[in-house]
Amino acid sequence: MKIITKFIYFGLASLALACGSIAFAQVQFEPVTPASSAAKAAVQAAVQAAEPLGASVTETVAFKSGSRWHLTLNTMKKFGLVITGASFQRSPASPFLYVLFDGRLGEIFVPYHDGEPRFGDISDFSFNPLTLPPAKFPPPRQIIGGGKICKEVRDYLAYMDAFTDFPTVRVRYGQEVVYFSALGASNYAYIMEWTFRDDGAILVRAGSTGPKLPSDFTIGHMHDFTWRLDIDLNGANTNSAYWTKHVEHLTTPCPDGEGTCSTATDTKELISKEGSRVWNPQNFNTLAIFDCFPEDGNPLKPCSTLENGNERPTYYELVPMRSGTARHSEPYTQRDFWVTLYNPNEILADDLPTYIEDRQETVNEDLVIWYTGSEHHDGCSESGDNECSSRDEDFNTVQILWTGFDLIPNNLFNKTPFYPGPTPSP
Repeated sequence: MKIITKFIYFGLASLALACGSIAFAQVQFEPVTPASSAAKAAVQAAVQAAEPLGASVTETVAFKSGSRWHLTLNTMKKFGLVITGASFQRSPASPFLYVLFDGRLGEIFVPYHDGEPRFGDISDFSFNPLTLPPAKFPPPRQIIGGGKICKEVRDYLAYMDAFTDFPTVRVRYGQEVVYFSALGASNYAYIMEWTFRDDGAILVRAGSTGPKLPSDFTIGHMHDFTWRLDIDLNGANTNSAYWTKHVEHLTTPCPDGEGTCSTATDTKELISKEGSRVWNPQNFNTLAIFDCFPEDGNPLKPCSTLENGNERPTYYELVPMRSGTARHSEPYTQRDFWVTLYNPNEILADDLPTYIEDRQETVNEDLVIWYTGSEHHDGCSESGDNECSSRDEDFNTVQILWTGFDLIPNNLFNKTPFYPGPTPSP
């Protein structure tokens, strides 16, 4: 039976600790992998025996806010940096929330504008993660994981508030831990970066850098990064996914009867079967992962298994960060999001259409989310049909181009994280 988890707002607990009370200090929560997720680990290890995980790092990162991430990271031949466990604790008085079972890239596809070559830099090769010389990454960075992972704890601007106590400006700098590895792929180095913030957010990026080969100096190409995310929110087996959509209604009459005033609606559509979705920039599409599906089908109704102190359901939302949308002749590249049932053998993105052929139900199941973001290296064809536009700044080595997404928690806290003052009424 799944452990029921309900978060209680920790403001009072933090206050008690700050005032010297030992009542809450005696309660120590340790990270726990849910049984439903732990059962998958041995199965997955057996499946990937041909390409085993490299040096593994498990650590708990504590922030000044009192929140913590418990993380397991690995570098793996073929796949590069792989996250094999991520749990978040809001405060010393809160239990850890298990978020991610396995996060990795399932493909890096590189099609050239002339039609050939078309490299699958994960499916077609078994490149190795690069060894990172510590002298090149001086403190406050650290090289861990057998020399393959760079770690850095740093500050980020979380928010500013000049309204509540005007003219006083309230500013908060949060903390984040950043990990990256580099996969050496011929002349390219693929940077795989995972950032875990003190407010529970996860920021994921990938980028390419390295010298261009003389033969392809002017040939444009794409780098399509497809991530495979096995999100086990509060454990596997009872997760559900929603497709969010924003729609503007441009011909709505204005309230005063003069002209038209656009209105808008925001909706969440349950993804009830395995399938794929196309991202529409006008719709601001995201993919939301809930711990459970309410019986009445209302995603805003609290689920008994995971909610915050305001009795609102806690969920994570995948928010794309992209400059464009790539489309190629390969079927899996023609959609941006895919939702599949967990299958330890389904690791590579190239076969995504075959993973959903059975159209199995995805409500309250163990789900895997796939997302593709792209970089465009512009250029011209060898035939001279296109105007050459390669940057001279890329002559010696291409500066990193990034694509990625954010995994943003919703209703994990009862109010703005670490904002001073009382908890608002529900």
